[in-house]
Amino acid sequence: MASVRQLIPRASLALHSRQLQHRLLLPTIRNATTTRPPPPPKPRVLEKPERFNPPSHPSRRARPRQYPGPPLSEHERQAQKTKKYPHMMPPEGSFMFWFLTNRAVHVWITLSVLLSLIFAIWFSDFYYTTPFQDLLPPKSMFYSHPFQYLGRYWSVYQMHVDHTSAEVAERRKQKVDDVKKRSDYRKAHGMEDGGLFGWTAKTDEEELGPALREGGGSGPNPAVDIASPTAVIDTKAEEHVYLDFEGKTQVARKKWFGIW
Repeated sequence: MASVRQLIPRASLALHSRQLQHRLLLPTIRNATTTRPPPPPKPRVLEKPERFNPPSHPSRRARPRQYPGPPLSEHERQAQKTKKYPHMMPPEGSFMFWFLTNRAVHVWITLSVLLSLIFAIWFSDFYYTTPFQDLLPPKSMFYSHPFQYLGRYWSVYQMHVDHTSAEVAERRKQKVDDVKKRSDYRKAHGMEDGGLFGWTAKTDEEELGPALREGGGSGPNPAVDIASPTAVIDTKAEEHVYLDFEGKTQVARKKWFGIW
């Protein structure tokens, strides 16, 4: 405590005590008013419009760009449209501008490329897979006799198509015979006739309905007179009928381009 008293000067303590005594002796004065200050003004809120009203004028006035030098004449402006600038589109009215902006030209080029690729793939597949490659005409014949060259190519292509169709028919016949043999084996050994999920070969009598069986029909195509027109219709109908892998008779549908 002695050290604290030595640090604080005595004159300052005496002055502070006198100020406190003087404040206690002075009367307190209070100003009371009955009027209240006005409330702060409310912020201004714009009325909500019924619809969007675009501004009638831009925020800034559109000023044309000012380039140094005198203004260009009309003749100079027209010359600029036909002038070729580096790394830019060709001028309007030129052949390159028409070639680059014409859609019909681009469609024609695209279709030509696609058709040429299709023809190249088809020709290469036919040329390297046909068994009648030795019957194809030599390439030198195209310049001397072009029509005969194309005719021989067409005849060889028809032979190739017939050969492919015969191979497909033979494979289909082998599969049908295999199904029929398995069905006969199951029937001979007393197994279930339906096989897995009821898929098996059926005879012509099994495919007939009860009405045809009671009527005495012996098959899907009963015997008729060969000289009658009905026989011609029946033979034509048999040509468009084939047996599927399940041994059922199906009507051959006409295909477009051999695909659909």
